[in-house]
Amino acid sequence: DPRMPNFLSTPVSPDRPRFEYSRTDPGAPPCCTVVTPFFNTGAVFHQTARSLLNQSLQDWEWIIVNDGSTDPEAVAILVKYRDSDPRIRVIDHAHNRGLSAARNTGFAHAAADLVFQLDSDDLIEPTTLEKCVWYLHTHPEAAFVKGFTVGFGAEQYLWTRGFHDNDGFLSENLATATAMVRRLAHEAVGGYEEGIRAGLEDWDFWMRCADRGFWGATIPEYLDWYRRRGGHWEAWRNVGASERRREFHDRLRERYPRLYGGSFPTLQPRWPLAYDRVPQRPPLAARLAKPAPRLLMLVPWLTLGGADKFNLNLLKQLTSRGWEVTIATTLAGDHSWLPEFARHTPDIFALHGFLDACDHPVFLRYLIESRRPDAVLISNSELGYLLLPYLRAHCPEPAYVDYCHMEEEYWKNGGYPRYAVASQDLLDLNIVSSEHLRGWMAGHGADPQRLQVCYTGEDTQAWRPNPDARRRIRIEYALDEDSPLILYAGRIVRQKQPQVFARVVRELAERELDFTVLVAGDGEDLPWLQQFVQQHGLGERVRFLGPAPIEIMPDLVSACDIFFLPSLWEGIALSIYEAMAAGLAVVGADVGGQRELVTPDCGVLVPRGRSDDEEVAAYTHEVSRLLADPDLCRRMGRRARQRIADRFTLSDMGDRMVALLEEAVRLKAGAPRAAPSQAFGHECANRAVEYLRAFTLSESLWQEREGLRVALSQQLAQHNGSHNGVDPHAMAQDIIRQNIRYRIADRLNNTLKGLGLHRALKSITVRTLGLRRRQGV
Repeated sequence: DPRMPNFLSTPVSPDRPRFEYSRTDPGAPPCCTVVTPFFNTGAVFHQTARSLLNQSLQDWEWIIVNDGSTDPEAVAILVKYRDSDPRIRVIDHAHNRGLSAARNTGFAHAAADLVFQLDSDDLIEPTTLEKCVWYLHTHPEAAFVKGFTVGFGAEQYLWTRGFHDNDGFLSENLATATAMVRRLAHEAVGGYEEGIRAGLEDWDFWMRCADRGFWGATIPEYLDWYRRRGGHWEAWRNVGASERRREFHDRLRERYPRLYGGSFPTLQPRWPLAYDRVPQRPPLAARLAKPAPRLLMLVPWLTLGGADKFNLNLLKQLTSRGWEVTIATTLAGDHSWLPEFARHTPDIFALHGFLDACDHPVFLRYLIESRRPDAVLISNSELGYLLLPYLRAHCPEPAYVDYCHMEEEYWKNGGYPRYAVASQDLLDLNIVSSEHLRGWMAGHGADPQRLQVCYTGEDTQAWRPNPDARRRIRIEYALDEDSPLILYAGRIVRQKQPQVFARVVRELAERELDFTVLVAGDGEDLPWLQQFVQQHGLGERVRFLGPAPIEIMPDLVSACDIFFLPSLWEGIALSIYEAMAAGLAVVGADVGGQRELVTPDCGVLVPRGRSDDEEVAAYTHEVSRLLADPDLCRRMGRRARQRIADRFTLSDMGDRMVALLEEAVRLKAGAPRAAPSQAFGHECANRAVEYLRAFTLSESLWQEREGLRVALSQQLAQHNGSHNGVDPHAMAQDIIRQNIRYRIADRLNNTLKGLGLHRALKSITVRTLGLRRRQGV
C-alpha cells in the first residue's frame, strides 16, 4: 500500500491471502521460462521459490543456473529443487562466470519465447507472470516489460521509475533486471555482455536493446520485490563506487553514441481505432484446479465509494466462508483501494494497467476459462453488462448474476438497473440492495421471480461507539466532550448535494448554534465547497479531512453525534449503515430505499423539495432540532445501532449473498437462459469496445467544451462585454467551435501517427475540418 507501506508483508508472508493456484494439465507447454542465476544463495532462496510456485500462471518452466556455487549449504539447497517438480531444471556451470553469463545460459536453454528474469533472492507478486505474459502477447511492439519495484530488507523504498521513462536511461539505470524479455530480442542483441561482472550489466543490456531499436514498457503496479542487504554494494563496485559508476557511464556513451545523439527509441501508444477488433481467442490457455467455490467479480474500479465498499465487504464475507474470489476492473482509475482488496485475495486484475481496451473481452473470457468460477458477478460495470452476450456465448458454464445499488434517472435513463432490466434474459439472477429498487426494476419490465433483495449491511464490531476514540479525536480537534459534532462523508459530488449542505451549515451558524462539522471525502465539488466555507467565514465550524483512510474512519465516525447526508439520490447509502452502527443519529434524504433502513426512532429522512431553498429550510429545521435536544440525539443513536445489530449486520449480508449465489447456480442448471451464438457474442464484444471508445471520446470533448465555456465567460465578464463592437457571446461561441475542431484534429492526428499516415493526411485533415488560425487560439 503506497500510502502506508508495510515492507514486512512480502509476497510470501503468512499474512498474505491465499488462492489455490495449481494447474490441471501437467503436460501443457510453458507460457514462459523463468531464469534464475544462483551462486551461493542461502536459505532466502526458498522464499524466491515460494513466490514463483505461488504464481497465478502455473504453466511455466524454471531454469536455475547454478553458477559454480561452492558453499555446501547453498549446494544442499539446490538439491531439494533438482527433482522436486518436472517444470524445474538446474543447469550447472563448472565455475563461476557471473550474472551475465548465467542469464545467457538460461536464455539459451529456454523452451518458451518469453523469459522472465528472477534473481535468486528477489520476490514477485502472485500475478506478475500472468500480467507480463499478457502484456507482451497483446503489445507486439514491446520487447520487454516489468512493474514497479519494492525495495525491502536493509533498505526500504518504493520505486516507480522504469522503461516508461525512456531516455532517462541515458543518465542512470532505472529498472531492476526483474523483467520479462522476448527471447528473440535477447538473441538479436547478442545477450548480456559477459565481461561485465561488477554490476550494472542489466543497464548495459537495456541500452544494448535500445541501440538496436528494442524497448519496453512498465505495468503500473508493484510487481517485484528487490532484496537489499547490508553492504549491498560491496560486491558490485560499478554501483557502489561513484568513480566506477562514472566510468561505466562514460563507457556507455562510447558504446552507444546513437542513443546519446538523440535516437533513443520509445514505444508509441496504440491509439484505439473505430471498431477495433476483439481477438478471436485468447493467446494462451492456463486452466487451474478448483478446490473451492469461486466467484469472478467485474467491477469498475477499486476506489472510495459506497458500491466499492460493498464489494470489499462482500469479498471479506466470501473469503471468510472458504470462497476464492477473482476481481477484474473495467475502468481506468487510481485504484487507491486495491491494497484493501489485496488483503483478501491476490487474484486482482486492473485491466487498463496492462491491456488495451480491445483485449479486455478476450482476457475476461480467459479468466473464466482459467479459474472456472461458479458465478460471475457484475457490480456497477458497464462493460460487464455490454459483454454478457460474448461471455455467455463463449463461457456458458458459470451462473451470471448482477448486484444493483440504485436507479439513476440522471444517468443513462436509469443507470445500471436499466442495464440489468435489459439484460435479464442473459442473467440467471438479479440481486438488488432494497425492496424499493426491486419494485423499480419490476415496474420497468423485469421478471420479479428473478429479482432478489440483499441489504448491504455493516460490521457492528468495526463500526461501534468507541469512547476512547471519541475522546482522542475530540482532543485532536480541540472540541469539548459534549460539543455537537456533525459528519458529512462521501464523494463530494453533485449526488451528495454539497451546495445544500453548505447552505444548511451557514444557516445553522447564523442561528449561533454550537456545532462543528467534519467533511470526509474527495471529489470534483470539493474545491467549490472549500471556497464557500472560506467566503462565508465558516472555517472555524468546518474541518476538511480529505479522503480519510478506511482504517481511521470508524474512529472518526464514533467521535461524531449526527450524520448528515442530503443526497439527490441513493439506493441505501452505505455511509448511513456505518453511521447507524456507530451510534449516530441520521439526517438524510428520503430517496431510494433509505426508509427501509432509517426509521423515525433512529433518524430523520427529508423528502426531496421542489427547490434547493425548500430543502435547505427542511434540513436546517431537523438538524437544529437535534442540536437543541442532545438527549433525543443520543436516543436516536442508540436505536440506530440496535436496528443495525438486529437486522442489517455484515454477517447477515454474507449469508444472504452465499444463498443467492447458490440459488443462481441452481437456476442455471434447472432453468438455464438461452446462450447467444459465438459469432453474435463476438460481434457484441466488438460493438461494446467501440461504444465505450466513442462514449469516452465524447465525454472528454464535452468536458473540454464546458471548461472552455466557463473560462471564456469569466474573461468576457472581466472585459464588461466590450470588444470593439463585436458581440462577445457570438465571439465566444465561435472560439469554442474552433477549439473543438482543433481538439478533434489533434486526436485524429494522434490516430494517424499510429498508422504512420499523419504527414500524408495532415493537409486533408486541416481542410476537412475547416481549421484556421486565430489570434490567441
